[in-house]
Amino acid sequence: MRDKLRVGFVGTGGIARGQHIPAWMQLPDAEIVAISEIDPKAGALGAEMAKVDKAHIYDDYEKMFEDEDLDVVDVCTANCMHMPPTVAALEAGCHVFVEKPVATSADEVRKMIAARDKSQKLLCVTQNMRYSDEAIAAKRFVDEGGIGDPYWAKAEYLRARGVPAWGAFSDVEKSAGGPCYDIGVHVLDLTLHLMGFPEPVSVSANTWLEIANKPSVMAHDPKKYTVPEELAVGFIRFENDICVSLGASWALNATGNQNNVSVFGTEGGVQMWPFTLVKEEHGMMLNCTPQVIGDKGLGGHAEEISQFVDAIIRGGMVPVPPEQALITQRILDGIYKSAEEGTEVKV
Repeated sequence: MRDKLRVGFVGTGGIARGQHIPAWMQLPDAEIVAISEIDPKAGALGAEMAKVDKAHIYDDYEKMFEDEDLDVVDVCTANCMHMPPTVAALEAGCHVFVEKPVATSADEVRKMIAARDKSQKLLCVTQNMRYSDEAIAAKRFVDEGGIGDPYWAKAEYLRARGVPAWGAFSDVEKSAGGPCYDIGVHVLDLTLHLMGFPEPVSVSANTWLEIANKPSVMAHDPKKYTVPEELAVGFIRFENDICVSLGASWALNATGNQNNVSVFGTEGGVQMWPFTLVKEEHGMMLNCTPQVIGDKGLGGHAEEISQFVDAIIRGGMVPVPPEQALITQRILDGIYKSAEEGTEVKV
């Protein structure tokens, strides 16, 4: 193996420049050597940040795969364009790190996993919320039996007024879904991660579009708002009588943003924000505020990318395998299907 992994980017928009490129550039075992971007401005900005020469900027990722000797590809395109470059990169013999949501249907995820299996390369999905100090500590607490057997959880990422006014978030042809895909996937993934990814059985859900497609205090253009929802609420049933309540919104007549993950078990509970552990001890209920002390690591995207690089170099599992993302995607598919059909659906 060479001294440094050669990394190519597909897409250098806001998430790439804000998180992925800086994360890769601080790793001693990797270097960004090429990018592919259909937007010339975004491509130039990404290349400047990554210190990539103009000769290695492409507007066709297949051409980049053909011309460049790459080890890893980081896919930061719009949601609907996650699957094609991921499969093409795997077929070109590259490991792949792909943004969330991993795709826009479970069938697409299965194609990505099949390409991964055929290529014998590694495929990892971005889920940076798992890598805060509090999330790592909460996972350890749950895994060591701190809450007993989890049976119900609440996952909420609710913005009162927060439709993204940049990028392709509200364009159905590029994003497919709204807040459920953009921010709901974060808290859903963290919840399932804490609970050990139980097997989902069914979803009952509804979606609403009452505010974001009308003039408001928000900066986005309501006439260009074409995704199916501004608010999605779902109730997910899993095997062994486990249930999860999920809510995600970009626009809601609430007193403010309400973001939290809470997991309840037979022996205790955990809440993420503020980080609180709940136990019954000494004849009373204790709400404990943990002090997370020790090596904090890189945190967020940088920590996950660092662990992904470690898996490539030293072997082992990737931090977020696509099999877990497939479970999440099946639930997201079920939320939109249930809302459309007005009934509970199997997943």
